[in-house]
Formats: sequence, C-alpha cells, structure tokens
Amino acid sequence: MKHILFPTDFSEAANNAFLYALHLANQLDTKLLVLYSYVTPILSATHAGQPEMLADVYQQVELSKFEYFKKQAPALRELAEKNGLDYEKLVFLFEEGTVVSSVRKVVKAEDVRLVVMGTYGASGFTEKFIGTNTVAVIQNIQQPVLAIPAQAKYAPIKKVAFTTLFREKDLAALEEVVHMAGLVNAEVYCTHVMDDSSNPAKALLYGEDWGKKFQGKGLDFVFLEKKESVESTINSFLEENHIDVLAIVKRNRNFFDRLINSSLSNKFAFHSAIPILVFHEEKG
Repeated sequence: MKHILFPTDFSEAANNAFLYALHLANQLDTKLLVLYSYVTPILSATHAGQPEMLADVYQQVELSKFEYFKKQAPALRELAEKNGLDYEKLVFLFEEGTVVSSVRKVVKAEDVRLVVMGTYGASGFTEKFIGTNTVAVIQNIQQPVLAIPAQAKYAPIKKVAFTTLFREKDLAALEEVVHMAGLVNAEVYCTHVMDDSSNPAKALLYGEDWGKKFQGKGLDFVFLEKKESVESTINSFLEENHIDVLAIVKRNRNFFDRLINSSLSNKFAFHSAIPILVFHEEKG
C-alpha cells in the first residue's frame, strides 16, 4: 500500500480528520505523511523598512511557523496514543508554499496513493462543506482525495457507495475503489440512478457487463429510481443503507453544489458524517 498524505493546519476540525486518516494508515499498515505548509507574506522594501531587512523578516516568519509546527507535532502523537493508534506510522513534513503547491510537491516526491483532508472553512456554498483548501487540492491533483466532514467519527469501513453513469471513464475509478475496499474487507455498491430519460434495459446490460469485469470482488450493482433529483435519491440511499464512504468521479464543480445542496434542503445529514472519496475522471 502506498502512503497516505494528510495536509493539516492543526485546527480542531483537522485533528478530527487526522484520527480518521491515522486509523486508515494503521489498518492498511502504511505511513501517514502529515504535511504542514505556510505561505511567506509578500513584503516590499518600503514595508520592511530597508531592502536588507527582507531576508530577516522572511527568516523570522519561517522560524515562527517552524516553532508552531514543532509544538503541534507532539500533540498529534499524544492524540494518537490516547486513541490507541500507532504513532510510529507518522512522518511529519514542513513545507513553504500554499496547501496546493505543497501537496503537489509531496505527491511528486513521495509514493502517495491517497490524500485525506478535513472539510471546513471559508465562504461559498461548496466551500462551507468541503473547505477551500480541500476543493483546491481536489481540483489540482490526480490522486483521489478523501474529504472528512468535521462531525465524522472513524468506524471500520464496511460499505462504500460508488455513483456512476456507466461511462467507460468511470471504470478506472471503480477499479481503484474496489481495490481499496478489498484492503479493508468492505462491500462496494455501484449505484446508478435512472430517470425518465434512462433506458432500463441498457443500464442493466451495462451492469451485467461491468459485473463480469469485477466478478468475485465484492461488488454489487444497485439501480435507483430517481425521486425529486439524482442527488436526493443518492442521499436517501446513503442514509437508508448506512453507507460509510461515498465515492464519486469529479466531472464538474456543479455536481458538488447539487449534491450538497440536495442533502441540506432535504434534511439528510450524510454530509455531516459520511466521508466523500473523490476521483478525477479518467482522461481519454
């Protein structure tokens, strides 16, 4: 199993996601790379007083951030120990740069299979749920991102729902989901929502064909009849079947907005407890 990367700002919400990430790392017997990044402020010679003072200012910023980093790292080890988790799995990384640039740097340098992030922060509808940095990372890396809601508490992953339109571009993500689920002995429900424009016979044929590709790998196909919307139908399925993780292929930003908006307006609380595993659509 490749490494898990966990970017953090050491906030309470991030610490909750940290426990989830470390549980996974312990269960999968892999390292958890804990990344803290900082941005150096842009200063002019005028603001700094004298040009030669700029280097000193930047050095002080770095030292201040590094001191904070050194203080918080032991706190995470203590948090791990209190929760009965192996903190020997932890590798702490300190990087200068934005969260996105730092994540991309680490992903390129290390053998990272999965990025885990907390969901919190900023403004805008989607950002309130997923968090500005998490959205940015999802948009800028190819690795799957597991977004952990602030209210989510780790429990062994037993059921994973994967939403699909039965597009060939979804197969690579489904293969990865099935592989990951196999590592934790979880079932995967490949869900397809049918509306008035759907061809049920064609959908069933796709299900049969895909079923052959994944025979014997713990994959079940679920065909859902659309209710008010595709998103509310998915939300109902998640709640009624006690799904632990929702896996989706990110085709466009609007899907997030509709999915989250639907869950709120229909008072389904999956967004407050169910992690979302986001894959990029396969190019080609």
